[in-house]
Amino acid sequence: MSSKANKTVGYLLSLIKSSDKLNAREKDILTGRIKGETLKKIGKRYEVTAERIRQKEEEAILKLKKNIYQLILFSKLDNKINK
Repeated sequence: MSSKANKTVGYLLSLIKSSDKLNAREKDILTGRIKGETLKKIGKRYEVTAERIRQKEEEAILKLKKNIYQLILFSKLDNKINK
């Protein structure tokens, strides 16, 4: 993996860990997927199907995206107010 890819993965992992929008299970699913775990393996850990893990992964990603968009919006508003 390239240095840039390693930095991106590190950033994503720290974003997931520090998110107060995700519960522990969602954090574990996303972290596992980034580290290469299969849906099936994670599903076995939680005693659910791979499809259910895929659904939870999708929900968690949407939560993160929404949070990131809000942070960007508030940052832009703050910059305009403080000019």
